Amino acid sequence: MSAKLASKAAETAGRNERAWIMLAALAFAAGCFLRLWGLSEQVVVDDEWHVLHKVLRSPMLDIVSQLDYADFSIPIAVYLRWLADHGGISEWGLRLPMVIAGCLLVLAAPLVAPPGTRWSVRATWALLIAVSPLLVFVSRIGRPYAITALLCTIALFAFPRWLADRSRTWAVGYVAATVLSAWLHLITLAFALMPFAFFGLRALVTRDRATFARIAKLGLATILPLAVVLGPPLARDWFMFTAKAGVDDPTLEGLYRALLMLAGSAEPLVLGALAIAGFAGAVAMARQDRVLTFYLLSTVLVGTLAILAARPNWIQQPQVFARYVAPVLPILLLFAAHGIVLAASELRARLRVPAIALTGVLLVLVGPLPAQAYRPNQFAHHLRFQFDYDDAHNPYVQRVPADPVPAFYGELSRAPPGSLTLIEMPWRLESHFNPHVWYQRVHRQNVLIGLVTPVCGSFNFGEYPENADLRLRQMAHLRAILRGETYGADFLVVHRKPWRMGDEMPHTWPDMAKCLATIETALGPPVYRDAQIVVFALPRR
Repeated sequence: MSAKLASKAAETAGRNERAWIMLAALAFAAGCFLRLWGLSEQVVVDDEWHVLHKVLRSPMLDIVSQLDYADFSIPIAVYLRWLADHGGISEWGLRLPMVIAGCLLVLAAPLVAPPGTRWSVRATWALLIAVSPLLVFVSRIGRPYAITALLCTIALFAFPRWLADRSRTWAVGYVAATVLSAWLHLITLAFALMPFAFFGLRALVTRDRATFARIAKLGLATILPLAVVLGPPLARDWFMFTAKAGVDDPTLEGLYRALLMLAGSAEPLVLGALAIAGFAGAVAMARQDRVLTFYLLSTVLVGTLAILAARPNWIQQPQVFARYVAPVLPILLLFAAHGIVLAASELRARLRVPAIALTGVLLVLVGPLPAQAYRPNQFAHHLRFQFDYDDAHNPYVQRVPADPVPAFYGELSRAPPGSLTLIEMPWRLESHFNPHVWYQRVHRQNVLIGLVTPVCGSFNFGEYPENADLRLRQMAHLRAILRGETYGADFLVVHRKPWRMGDEMPHTWPDMAKCLATIETALGPPVYRDAQIVVFALPRR
């Protein structure tokens, strides 16, 4: 009788584990879907241009030996330089490494979880990572944060695994992940080097000389490649590196709003619920492995305090601070996963997987992703969506100029969404000079960005010549339009004057009166004109 009961219990446990593995697989599919949704349509904006400007202006030697004030991430620039030399850089090429890293994080997290972690926790952890709006966003832009989140997760869990079983694989994994993450973004060292401090100090306190010696050897194996990849750019651009520190002070309001972004919602209740789950999960983890739990907590806390103490540029802004601590967001979500599974254990066994899956759905619905999901929306990366998840605290919502939306855009809204294409020019890549996210929400048509160099003057910020190694599908050159290339568009929309959120923000703008005369000579009289825009119809091919 007992043998039959044991067999039945084993069969039930097997079914439960398969259900959790299925949930992890669904989390991976959902995570990749959220990271790929509408990605091919997104216009390159804001900080994504840092690396493109660097690649356009610099040879490979300067790329690997410079930092620049506008951080461009050396390995990404090296990769893009290679693309430029082998067919050109597209939007997909720019973002592909980050998309892959974002999807791999959902897949890798359950696999690198500490030994003994139940599949219920592993699957819930994967689900929380998959639907995290911040991790979704950084996986979609040409910045290194998605890759560093993956690498730091691997590094921070590989180190204790190496200490426990002396596996060379885990040692190599830690060193490789730490060095590459630091090369991608120096600030990740605040987290990735914490294992040496925690376990090294612990070995000293317990007088475990053998362990301390092993840690010292791994430290040397880590420092040497770090010196190779970081030494030249730091030596050459030390002033640029230090100029970005000690600049801005964090604020309590900014930190609180960054916590909301890390929680993935503008709702304090969501932050509170995840915080409670995280606390309960940390307590449950400590009962299983106190040392590992304290190590992870101290890594998050000390690394974050180190970043705050450095006072980098714009640290008072919630989206900046949230991106800087994104490498340890997966650890915070692991604590929350333990807490959520603990709460779900109060349900009947057959209801636990559906309940946690529903939790993932609810987290998406109460977060910022649904508001960005209308189509076409080619500016989901605009700070209108990414500065703060609460419109009441987002200056890109609250400080929008009171200028009326041109009536032309209202007329376009009568056509089916996505049935027409506009070329908007001139433009500025910064969100605070870029109104197209607002205009597109009105007209619901496709947008290309018109580059005016050299017809309306020469600009090298957010523009590039036709013969450059960029193949951005969302960009159109005015010179090509004037000689008959339409890029499949229906209208050329020329903006007479700059749009900006505040008068204290000066920036250059072409002499559009002179430029309009050139355009009208080639395209004929406009079909619409007001104080803000002049619109020309483009011939259909």
